[in-house]
Amino acid sequence: MVQRTIVVWGAGRIGRGFVADLFDAAGYRVVLVDQARELIEALDAAGRYTVVRAENAQRRHDRVISGYRALATGQTVELGEEIARAAILAVAVFPKDFPSVAQGLAPGLERRRAEKPETPFDIFMATNLPDAAHQFRRLLLETLSPEVRAYAEERIGVVDTLVIRMVPDPPAAERLHDPLLVWTNGMGELPVDRRAFKGEIPPVPGLRLVDDMRAEETRKLHTYNMCHAALAYLGARRGHTLTVDCLADPVVRTEVEGALDEIGRALQAEYGFAPEEMARWNAGVLRQTDNPTLGDTVARHGADPRRKLKRADRLVGPALLARKHGVTPFHLVRAIAAGFLYADPDDPGAVFVQARVAALGLPAAVREVCELTGDEADLGEMIGAATVWL
Repeated sequence: MVQRTIVVWGAGRIGRGFVADLFDAAGYRVVLVDQARELIEALDAAGRYTVVRAENAQRRHDRVISGYRALATGQTVELGEEIARAAILAVAVFPKDFPSVAQGLAPGLERRRAEKPETPFDIFMATNLPDAAHQFRRLLLETLSPEVRAYAEERIGVVDTLVIRMVPDPPAAERLHDPLLVWTNGMGELPVDRRAFKGEIPPVPGLRLVDDMRAEETRKLHTYNMCHAALAYLGARRGHTLTVDCLADPVVRTEVEGALDEIGRALQAEYGFAPEEMARWNAGVLRQTDNPTLGDTVARHGADPRRKLKRADRLVGPALLARKHGVTPFHLVRAIAAGFLYADPDDPGAVFVQARVAALGLPAAVREVCELTGDEADLGEMIGAATVWL
């Protein structure tokens, strides 16, 4: 039996530490692609690397991945060969790199069209961006020749996924011993958009087929990301530097549990999640965050409040959704208020927010940074009042 191949474009933490790990465990041959030639050379020379699945302080499993092929993006002939023969491809890069990936894929897709014109091909988007598939498909089609574009529109699926696995920096001693090591929380589930596939859905344990990807993306942003930002901003007010210490603080934990309850009720109303399912989900958010082996910090989760306090992001978005469904966002508002008080002179986003508060006063700064409309003045007033409690 011929071994199936996955090409993983982006050999960073998510690419080799989650996607490659998931498919390697399912028996796939892995091809890692990256523009960082030094990384590719190191992976090629080592012939193996380790993914740590550290679920908690008591449960750690080290998986050694070998037998992969590592290619630099400049190796166009070799890449074309691999894309033509692959069963699936995954894009695990930052959104800013989408254009270069689309250009890099074009020769391989042209070769695939010539060799396998009737065979469907699916591309997973393993990146933290809502509706990434739509953006990448548009860029890809713009890059292709008319003939290959017609083939791509008919035969190539671009599939949104939801990356929940946490992949922080490894402990310094571990990184010094093994620079290629990837440290994760071991989350083994990858939700994927069932409706976007053109070909056979890969027989990979851990893939969870989703019918409404927008609902799943919103739930992840409004719970996981919200929880981490709330812990950081509220925990910073009480002098904590590690996320687990924030969660161990009864005052902070009560606030975050309250925020999860508020957004949980709003998500049920908006998308129809069952109460029991939502309760299990929120419990999982807290359980996976309460992992001292990850070493996650207030600075990492609180970074760039200028972005994280925008209306469509992880704090104001949940508060507005709660408000829409008649749920008073009492605890969510306290987390937002803490974000406006978050001070880090080394964080440009925090410096910006503090400067706007100093220049405009808090009420006007809240309206500007959170992008609130006139009929949302009540939310702005709640945020301003909550700063007194903090």
